[in-house]
Amino acid sequence: MKVKFSYTIFFAIILTVFLNVSAQERVIEEKEFMGIHAGATENLKGKTYRLIKTEELFSDRRASSQRVNINILEIVQPNKRREVEEIKSQEKNAKTERIWDGKSLFIRENDGDWRKYYGGNSSSGNYVSGRITTIYKFIEKTNLNGQTASIYEVEMNRKANKFTQNSQLEVHYIEKTRFWINEDGNFLKTIKESEIAGSNSLTRETSIYEYNPNIKIETPIIKSEQEVAEKP
Repeated sequence: MKVKFSYTIFFAIILTVFLNVSAQERVIEEKEFMGIHAGATENLKGKTYRLIKTEELFSDRRASSQRVNINILEIVQPNKRREVEEIKSQEKNAKTERIWDGKSLFIRENDGDWRKYYGGNSSSGNYVSGRITTIYKFIEKTNLNGQTASIYEVEMNRKANKFTQNSQLEVHYIEKTRFWINEDGNFLKTIKESEIAGSNSLTRETSIYEYNPNIKIETPIIKSEQEVAEKP
């Protein structure tokens, strides 16, 4: 009788845990997620904030990263920005810093002298091809640094054909991005992991948002009006 009672309690606990997990994680419609994401993106437009983005490149995800790229972006309303890019690897360490003071763009490399940039605008974009399927999920509500946040996940699976001289190979790319969004609809954190099915390599990009009205961006002092020939 005691054994039967113990089994009943055990299975009741397992069922409770399963129901709690199931009640949290669920697939949602693309329209629902895109509305939430668009709202958080819109919220950034009126805020002074710092975005710290760290990209780690792993040739083997079970080992330490071979390269780390760090990008720090500071936005001060209404029209100032500062961006610092750092590359840390066994081959090289490099740092580039840019400041837009609302009128002009300034640039320096490896903490050297500031130079004023006289150039046109540059643009970039992402283009993906192949057969793409995307799944949107609500994962759970959690606490992140004292704030209640909802976690959403977007998983994109892309299958594309690669051709060699003698064969054709189908490659399966997987990209998972998780978003932490607080109750006010603001981004707190994102983690994006990109991989190829069957490979141990992995790229992980972690972004942390800091909302700080005390960030200040000042016009750099430059030694001369030296033009920067390369693209910023």
